Amino acid sequence: MSVMDSTTPASSHEPIPVNRFALFSETLLAGVLVLVLSIPLVTIPAAYAAGTAHLERHLNGRDDSVRGLWSLFKAALPGSWKLGLTTAAAAVVTVLNLLLAWVGQLPGRGLVLPATLLLAAGAAILLLRTASAWSDFSGIGSTGNDTWHRALQTGQAISLRDWTGSLLIAAALFGAVVFVWMLAALFVVVPGTLILAAAAVKLRSHRHRN
Repeated sequence: MSVMDSTTPASSHEPIPVNRFALFSETLLAGVLVLVLSIPLVTIPAAYAAGTAHLERHLNGRDDSVRGLWSLFKAALPGSWKLGLTTAAAAVVTVLNLLLAWVGQLPGRGLVLPATLLLAAGAAILLLRTASAWSDFSGIGSTGNDTWHRALQTGQAISLRDWTGSLLIAAALFGAVVFVWMLAALFVVVPGTLILAAAAVKLRSHRHRN
């Protein structure tokens, strides 16, 4: 479904009109697909890179089909395994610490729990900013390792330089946690809200640079 309200091509200097309902439905659909693609854990970076790039395409009035998202995911997989393994290990450690803290079996709980939450939030912000930067380097001629290496460098740099955008992503993460805390079944919408936040922050950053 296209977000453009007309078939007339928009100028590159003018924002493309957005159909809010179409964006909402596309975000939910892409989020569910990203959730499914993230189940192996090691595929989380590739899944979020594909999801963010998919929403960027939707916002730009380009191909936003499910087949297109799948193609993006397959393109993002090569070179993502090292980051994927790191992400999976960090996710497991975070969940274990939270479970141990929940049952009161975490040594030094007063210090370890806040540190775990802060590190997890920082890692999540870096992951989302890296995933959103992946599409900028995924052109023809670049290898998977090179693309992800450059995306990670960009994610690290922009996370600090555009600290306002990083705070906006942190707010999206906090909102996702609140959603799940209110109703556990809402975990299915979490990936959608995160990829939308990553795509929106990236678009905001590009507009500020221009």
